[in-house]
Amino acid sequence: MQEFDVCVIGAGASGTVCAIELAKQNKRVCLIDRFDLPAKKLLVTGNGRCNLTNKNMSSEFYNQNIDGYLNRFNQFDTIELFERYGLDTYFDEEGRCYPISNSAKTVQFLLINQIKKLGIDFVQDEVVDINFENETYSILTEQNKSIKSKAVVLACGINNFSNTVLQKFDIDTKKIVPSLVALKTVENTKKLSGQRVSNVCITANINGNTKTENGEILFKDNGISGICVFNLSAFFAKNKEFLGKICINLLPKLQKNEIFENITKKMNIFEDMNDLLQSLFSKQLASEILNRADIKNEYKNINKNDIQKIVDIITNFEFNINGYYDNNQVLSGGADLLCLTENLESKKQKNLFVCGELCDVDGICGGYNLQWAWTSAIIVAKKLAD
Repeated sequence: MQEFDVCVIGAGASGTVCAIELAKQNKRVCLIDRFDLPAKKLLVTGNGRCNLTNKNMSSEFYNQNIDGYLNRFNQFDTIELFERYGLDTYFDEEGRCYPISNSAKTVQFLLINQIKKLGIDFVQDEVVDINFENETYSILTEQNKSIKSKAVVLACGINNFSNTVLQKFDIDTKKIVPSLVALKTVENTKKLSGQRVSNVCITANINGNTKTENGEILFKDNGISGICVFNLSAFFAKNKEFLGKICINLLPKLQKNEIFENITKKMNIFEDMNDLLQSLFSKQLASEILNRADIKNEYKNINKNDIQKIVDIITNFEFNINGYYDNNQVLSGGADLLCLTENLESKKQKNLFVCGELCDVDGICGGYNLQWAWTSAIIVAKKLAD
């Protein structure tokens, strides 16, 4: 029977850093994960580049106000932390922070190096049950190992096991839904599938509440994708339903009257309206705009009202949302922060902590979810070190 000061369940971003910082305070730490190496989930973050954090950090990028936590460990603290681990970083023009190697493998390597250096016990196994008796936790694994610990940190993300444990120890959870995900549309987008349109302005509307993003959009067979769509999916996730509207302004840098004048002038250059619109958009998108306007292609059948109709479609290319694709990057929901102390300890269960994705905290793309992983890990580690 092995005995530890702290058992961290889940060796993702949050769990790994929490274990490292605890070990630095001379705590006997056990880190458990089903993968063969710690921080393996980091390899898919930031398209393999590991977007560590973002220079522009505040609660406005999350599903709820977490300024109190960010004030205790922010983006600049994150950079200093990883510098101590030996990592060099840089900010891109959007404020995203990456390792100078542009590889998530570098971050994983440095974290594993710290684990080895500090002598942290890493156990490749799955936890199947946790019990608490006589001020001690008993952790039972799938391989029938039994581990004793004074404290437990749940950093295993949202899954059936973690949900069962939260329920067992009376920690309320918020409804869990996908976030940072491509959206499905009522309208058939098959003819537009594969088309990318840059520099658009997209507005989501859910029962009169709106959220706007700027960027690139990618059309799929029955839906839309792209970073700005992922960010808007977080807006749907926050409302716990994927029903609403998406309105795309295909030319947000131009006013409606400017687009109208542009089209009118070009009618002397191109033979028909389809060719004219291809000077602004792809062939497939030009065809879809004309189809939605329901007007004839030849100029002789087009009047000012028809041109205005085309302008309205260009500036308000609308889709009805009725679901999402199964490719989410994070999950929204999890342990209700109201059931946890300011140090992310259960208010009802002594020495039981929750951090990372298992908390009901999720952000948009750009390093925000990893920042919460680091922030929550450090807050838990500092409390346990005390």
